[in-house]
Amino acid sequence: MLKNDVLEYIKLDLNKIPKKLLENNIIHFDNYKNLNMYKIYEYVSAHNLEILITPLDRTAELKERLKSAKTLTEYLTSDDKKLENTFNEILEQASVEEIKKLEEMQESFTKDIPYLIKYDKNYLWQIYYSKKDDKYFMLFPANEGETSVLFYIIKKKLEKKDTKIFVPVCKQEFSEKILDSLKINEIENYIWLFTENWPNIYEVCQDKIYITGKTKVGGIIESSFRNIFNSKEEAENYYKLLKTLFILTTETNYLYTFDTYINEDGSLGLKYKDNLLKLENIKEFITNQIEKKNKNIAELNEKLEKENNYLKELKEYIKKQNEIYVMQEKQIVMFLQCKKSFFKKISYFFKSKKFITPNIKISLHEDKKISKKEIDKINSYNIKELIDLTLQEKETISKIKTVETDEKALKIKKENLEKKIKNASIYLSEIEKHKKSIFEFWKFTNKDATQQLVEGEAVKESDKKESENIIKNFKIEEDLDLLGQKMDRMQRELLSENEINAIYNLKYCMEIIKNIEEDEELEKLLHKIKEKQNEDEIFSDLLDDYTNIVKINNKECRERKRKPFRGYLINNEENGKERIKKIISEDKKIVENALKKITSLAKISIYVTEIEKENTYIIGEIQAEKIIKEAKGDIKIYKINVECGNNAIYLTNIIFFNNINNTLPVGMNIETKILLKMPKINKKNMHEKTIHVLEKENEFKYRVRKISIISLN
Repeated sequence: MLKNDVLEYIKLDLNKIPKKLLENNIIHFDNYKNLNMYKIYEYVSAHNLEILITPLDRTAELKERLKSAKTLTEYLTSDDKKLENTFNEILEQASVEEIKKLEEMQESFTKDIPYLIKYDKNYLWQIYYSKKDDKYFMLFPANEGETSVLFYIIKKKLEKKDTKIFVPVCKQEFSEKILDSLKINEIENYIWLFTENWPNIYEVCQDKIYITGKTKVGGIIESSFRNIFNSKEEAENYYKLLKTLFILTTETNYLYTFDTYINEDGSLGLKYKDNLLKLENIKEFITNQIEKKNKNIAELNEKLEKENNYLKELKEYIKKQNEIYVMQEKQIVMFLQCKKSFFKKISYFFKSKKFITPNIKISLHEDKKISKKEIDKINSYNIKELIDLTLQEKETISKIKTVETDEKALKIKKENLEKKIKNASIYLSEIEKHKKSIFEFWKFTNKDATQQLVEGEAVKESDKKESENIIKNFKIEEDLDLLGQKMDRMQRELLSENEINAIYNLKYCMEIIKNIEEDEELEKLLHKIKEKQNEDEIFSDLLDDYTNIVKINNKECRERKRKPFRGYLINNEENGKERIKKIISEDKKIVENALKKITSLAKISIYVTEIEKENTYIIGEIQAEKIIKEAKGDIKIYKINVECGNNAIYLTNIIFFNNINNTLPVGMNIETKILLKMPKINKKNMHEKTIHVLEKENEFKYRVRKISIISLN
């Protein structure tokens, strides 16, 4: 007999099959709807669980698996060699060790269920429920590689004490005791909109709904979440809140957006700016928003009216300018015509009247301050009204922008006409100056190079076009790779090999720099350097193999990693400490000059765990998530904004590897850090916010961590 150790462990004698395994009921199952496989979790009795075995694997169509399935009894008692061989193959793949693991796991589920419900290898339990027979059955796939689960069930069926196993029930519909299926599907869509991740919604023992998933918290770190609903009222209230905010987001074309946050109990919440939203305060929120919108729209309409009036005045002003310039043109053309003959000159001298440029009697009211009016408060709320007001506000803003664009174009035209009128006035004044005597006028009209009417120059835009290299509206998830590549190219072009080595040295001993006068810190660094030198003392350069392949960002390259303080041999400890101080001092000067060459191509935030003195070298992490994950428990981090154009050296690939063979990939793939000098901190500008993150400790226990983020500038 094959695999006697498994049969002995589960206490099954194939020559004497117990009655418990011979009792079979016909199973009627017709729930072939496109339902999720692992959404319903139940405690199922092992004694009452029917076992069917199919030769197909679990990926085959359910109808086909049921059609080909036979009862466990048939496999154990049939004379069919094919069934006997199949069962022996299943037995061969099982192990006592795996059965014990399943026992330990299910034993732990009697005390508590997994925190996020789903657990490792939950797919092994191919258990279904026949509504017609009110019976659970296992449709075991014989073609699977992991077969110990079948013998675990057999073992439990043979035991006197019934075991309740915590398992997902496949193809089962929600009981709808807490929420109906339609609302559950809608909640999935709503949460996806706010988190950009599909949630998992489970029904457990028909009396609890669990919603689990992941979301980005504070825009810097991904966190798990778990919401539990024990009653219909709780679930309905959450559904109403999500639906309200979903409608407000989508119907206003995302003019309203809501951020996610994690509560202290690890559940998912939504907020608008700093307002935490719950169903009990949503009426107040909508009412306040309606009041603000009404007030803002009133001010916008007043501004629009003033802008339209100003535009009308501007058009009238330009119309008068055109009329004046046309008159000036006629005078100048008349003068130019008179120069062509003697008689026309005489006629112009005696008949033409002095042209005086008229003043434009139109006042332009460029000061368009808005007078603040009190708006009557609204005592009731209506989400449709808020949506309508939001769209109305957007439309009014759009109209104002259109008018302002027209104003901008007309102002340019006005300035051009003013220049033309000024030049024409100067020219006509020059003509009048020479009409004091016929002789003077004669000389003036006979000049070879006559002053010409100067056209007004087009007014140039004061705003300069930004460099194409600058990354506008930087988003860390989308643009970090691109930014890393651009900064790496810049640094390869502008920094010398000596400067890059100095940057790497400084990065290597950043902690030592803070306490450079302390012997203990210097000794640590000295010890590290000596270790490196002992590894490849005299023949290091000869033995370095530039044909060695390293992978960076999934690309192969033949480059050597930089070594700190390369070439600086340190013979004894005392001289070594002074030597290190000297090297660090020299490197700081080199880095000082290098830092002047490099400016950030995007506005970006970095995070540090400590505040340093102003102008001290610091290295900040772009991805706050890395700092948070490395730390344990609650943590306080500081956020520093690096403006586009600020001096900052990015720790790109060239900082860590040389590029002798020109095979080093371009980018920032080793670390996502920036070296810069600590900016001046104004305590008035400091702002602290707290976020919570739900993190896994084990299958049953998660912890909520408190993360304090202090913005320094």
